Amino acid sequence: MKQKDKAGRPDIDSFQAVMMREECEKGFFVSFDYTSDALTEADAFFRRTGKVIVPLTVKDILEEQLARKLA
Repeated sequence: MKQKDKAGRPDIDSFQAVMMREECEKGFFVSFDYTSDALTEADAFFRRTGKVIVPLTVKDILEEQLARKLA
């Protein structure tokens, strides 16, 4: 795993290739943030294939964990 500020379209393209090779219907991609091209490509991938890439940020995950602890 690489650590950088934003995942870009090339990162999503690579992830798509793995999803196709492994015949996954849904994949969770975690990054600190995403470029608009990355999010557009994840959406286009769904429209082309019906396969879903769920873009999560580290903040999304941490806020969900915090919300569970406070509930």
